[in-house]
Amino acid sequence: MSIFERYDDEYRGLTSQISSKISELSSYSSSNSDAQTGVQLTQGLLRQADDLIKQMGMEATGSGDRELQKKTKTYKKTLQSLRADFDSAKQSLDRSGLLAGADSASREDRSRLLQTTDNLGRQNETLDNARRVMAETEDVALEITEELGRNREKIQSARSKVLEVSSMTNQARRLVHSMSKRETQQKIMMYGLAFILIGAIVVVVYYMQKD
Repeated sequence: MSIFERYDDEYRGLTSQISSKISELSSYSSSNSDAQTGVQLTQGLLRQADDLIKQMGMEATGSGDRELQKKTKTYKKTLQSLRADFDSAKQSLDRSGLLAGADSASREDRSRLLQTTDNLGRQNETLDNARRVMAETEDVALEITEELGRNREKIQSARSKVLEVSSMTNQARRLVHSMSKRETQQKIMMYGLAFILIGAIVVVVYYMQKD
């Protein structure tokens, strides 16, 4: 699975949670603390989705894939629509007075809200660190891939040179062998001619002495 596909799956999960939280906000009617907590959680999810969209945009731009870039733009529009739905639900809560009386909430409700907000902040920080590590890992992987490509070119070039030298060595070996064979043939011919010449001289001398 590619990095963009992982982002895609995470984005779909976030938008599903956001839609569910917005529906819950619309159902609140009396509990001020629950409404306030729901608003805080939804805002945190929207921030996560916004950060994720930015990562997806960077990944799509880096890959040069137009289909991924189009998908990212579509996801941005979807997130804008969800944000508008959230703003509308929040305004309805404001008008109904569920959020206006936050100052009168009990200490226990305030503590729970602060704890939830802190947990959400830590989750966001963890996700940011994970995305940063993934981005750094991707950069290192790209550098290694480029280095491997350069090394592959060097190896192929060296292999071509070795094959060329081997071919030249084989040609030289065949040439030396041919020269050696020709030299042997020439020696045999010289010895044969010398033998014939000596034989002819012997015959001539023999007939001269006979006469």
